Amino acid sequence: MRSLFIKASDTHALRLLVLRPGGTLEDVNFANDRLEGAFHVGVFLKEEIICVGSFYPEKHRTFKGWKQFRLRGMATHPDQRSKGAGEKLLHFAFDHLQAQQVDLLWCNARTKAVPFYERLGFVTEGEVFEMPGIGMHYLMHRKIQLV
Repeated sequence: MRSLFIKASDTHALRLLVLRPGGTLEDVNFANDRLEGAFHVGVFLKEEIICVGSFYPEKHRTFKGWKQFRLRGMATHPDQRSKGAGEKLLHFAFDHLQAQQVDLLWCNARTKAVPFYERLGFVTEGEVFEMPGIGMHYLMHRKIQLV
């Protein structure tokens, strides 16, 4: 497995399969994909993308920190789950974010993904909430810059 920067459009197939089954390409073409400073990572097994994630320079009002990024649209192919692709993707992103002197990475995590994020140093903030049409989520965050 190897992690590489990819184009936003390269994330669409997995986002649709995993995050918006039965949806349309419009449902997975996020407006933030085009933000200046946004980047997208794919984990490849041979030539196939098996995991994707997108990272946006976006502050959340709950958190302090002068340079925050948001993780959104992380998806791993169902046949490749629990094989280390998601962890590989996030470690690649952590290195890139640290090089940019980012303080904090945050995301809205589906409840079933919380244990995965916790293993990688994320913590929950606040109560569970519903994203209409998608399901229950927790706000999670992880410090990037280490003292």
